[in-house]
Amino acid sequence: MSLTVLIPGAGGPAAVSTIKSLRMAGFTGRIVSTDANPLSAGFYLSDSFRVVPKASDPAFYAAVTQLIAEERVDLIFPTSGFDIYAYGRYKVELERGGVVVAMSDVDTMTTCADKWQFYLKTHGVFPLPETSRELADWQVFPCFVKPVLGKGSRDSYRCDRRDELRFYTSQVRDLIVQEYLPGEEYTGDVLSDLEGIPLLAVPRIRLETKEGISTKGKVIKDSEIEGLCLEMARHLGLKGPTCMQLKRDRAGALKFLEVNPRIGGGMMFTTLAGVNIPKLLLDLIAGMDMTVPDWKEVTVLRYYEEIVLDTHSL
Repeated sequence: MSLTVLIPGAGGPAAVSTIKSLRMAGFTGRIVSTDANPLSAGFYLSDSFRVVPKASDPAFYAAVTQLIAEERVDLIFPTSGFDIYAYGRYKVELERGGVVVAMSDVDTMTTCADKWQFYLKTHGVFPLPETSRELADWQVFPCFVKPVLGKGSRDSYRCDRRDELRFYTSQVRDLIVQEYLPGEEYTGDVLSDLEGIPLLAVPRIRLETKEGISTKGKVIKDSEIEGLCLEMARHLGLKGPTCMQLKRDRAGALKFLEVNPRIGGGMMFTTLAGVNIPKLLLDLIAGMDMTVPDWKEVTVLRYYEEIVLDTHSL
């Protein structure tokens, strides 16, 4: 398929997983990647790359629209937890220009990003941990505190006693407190079409994580997790690739922790199990009929791989 695809957040594992998945599928188009950090590994796995301002910088959108025009970008993948919101705000404008923005609408993404709004939107419909913004009134320990707006595991803490809860409340602003879930943790890699119809959900166990990213995982078949993730995608109106986090409570019941409206950092595990979500998304955009692939249960271990650069050329 002779498309040019844009992979934002080239320094992150979601972008690298997307690039590797496309290469494994024999993608014959061009891969262009972007990041604010000039030392981003994904740059050197791409056909072309560009250092751009951070998504929070007012100069970001002008820089990427220039890039999109110069590189003749056809499709933008949702691989950056920061850039997706900037692209989402201009989704209609970009699509009028012929660019496929393969992600949810900005209002849906904003609901997912705000943990309190996500709770209000899904509470009573889906299984969730008990959640409150009234931290002073919380009675059950251990508990977990996290920012209302946060990424990964940053500023998220387990509190075993009230004095710990008070301490973290004094250190970090705008927190929620949640029931602590001690059971096994899962990710659901989900694909919906660009009209918001959920198509597939592949569960994996998060065996080990570092800074919120899976470093060891096991792809499994679990009809309960698959069904819950597909229903959540339908309820929120998610589009394109997304990832969802769930965990079991003390009684073994599944509960949603969060929904990320983008490709997950561990999505490569799902590709290796036989479901190549970036390739399937390209097939959908090309109008091809899609059959949900069968996948095998596999355990995946990650390790570091080095890229050596000529310092004098930087």
